[in-house]
Amino acid sequence: SQVVSTQSTGSCGRDILNESGIITDFRAAKRLIYEGCVSDEARGEVWRCLLSVHNHSHSHRQKSYRNQILAEKYKTIKSKVPNPEFDPDSYVLFSRAVSEIEKDCGRTDSHNPLISGQDNPNQAVLKRILINYFLHRPEVGYVQGMSDLLVPIFLVVRDECEVFWCFDYLVNRCAFSKTQYCNLYQQLAFLREILGLLYPDIYSYLSTTGDSLTLTCCHRWLLLFFKREFLQQDLLKIWDTLLAAPSPFFQVFVSASIISLYFPPLISQSPTATDLLIESQNLAGTLNVHKVLSRSREIYLDLISLGEVPCSLIPLLGTEPGSSWDSYRTPNYTCLDCKKKGNCTMKQSLS
Repeated sequence: SQVVSTQSTGSCGRDILNESGIITDFRAAKRLIYEGCVSDEARGEVWRCLLSVHNHSHSHRQKSYRNQILAEKYKTIKSKVPNPEFDPDSYVLFSRAVSEIEKDCGRTDSHNPLISGQDNPNQAVLKRILINYFLHRPEVGYVQGMSDLLVPIFLVVRDECEVFWCFDYLVNRCAFSKTQYCNLYQQLAFLREILGLLYPDIYSYLSTTGDSLTLTCCHRWLLLFFKREFLQQDLLKIWDTLLAAPSPFFQVFVSASIISLYFPPLISQSPTATDLLIESQNLAGTLNVHKVLSRSREIYLDLISLGEVPCSLIPLLGTEPGSSWDSYRTPNYTCLDCKKKGNCTMKQSLS
């Protein structure tokens, strides 16, 4: 099996998945995936590994055994439906969630015949997955927009059980998560810092509109991982890069890329915050995926190459030394505005 596209050039043409299904050098593989070297045929297995459903060092036989374990765990989730007689309050919440899921799934990607239609069995799979996620993660629950996040995984992975566990992992690292630094407003804070450091003119103009703090025009991008901004095949390339990137929140860099590429012509017309929101949504389907990804990678390199990188960006660039294929690059973190210069908790997280 070949994970890397044979249509690519240079190092992208070599195999990284051996005959036993093992990715022998996962760090090197992630770098190639990050650079866009994934074939359509291999994307399913690549995403299973990047979303921790499969272990990259496992053979086909080991992965099959793990799938059996995950299938049993998935079955037990269905038994968590609250009993209306013994737990009426929980059952009311469950019923509301089911109603919301059914409505959202009916509206999601209604143009795609693979999942659209009330009697479409694939749409029924999406509904089951989201209902079971609600049961599995009651602390997160169901939030409108999750159906958008689920569709790309379903289109690539297809197996219901595997899709569920991929989705579970993805939500834990996106803006719907309760995990520290994942929430929308923390990601917006990272984005503000990047713009202020690398694109001060753009950031300065956003400040004049009163939208520099909330960056409303970027909310949909970060919440849905650009699901509504790119055509389907381009979106999969965006997700390849997001999942393999050296930053746990690379969607912030992609957002900065879109702003740097497409906002200057808009800003020349002195738009209001509302105008920017409308125009940013009008960009959907028109974005050049190659330019956006290329600029995203450039912004990442520009940021970590700064003479002084604010310590507040440590979570954005990763807090686990050696965990990334890009860990040989060590940013020069500095407590520029940190009041705890002698005892910086952010820097301590790196040790």
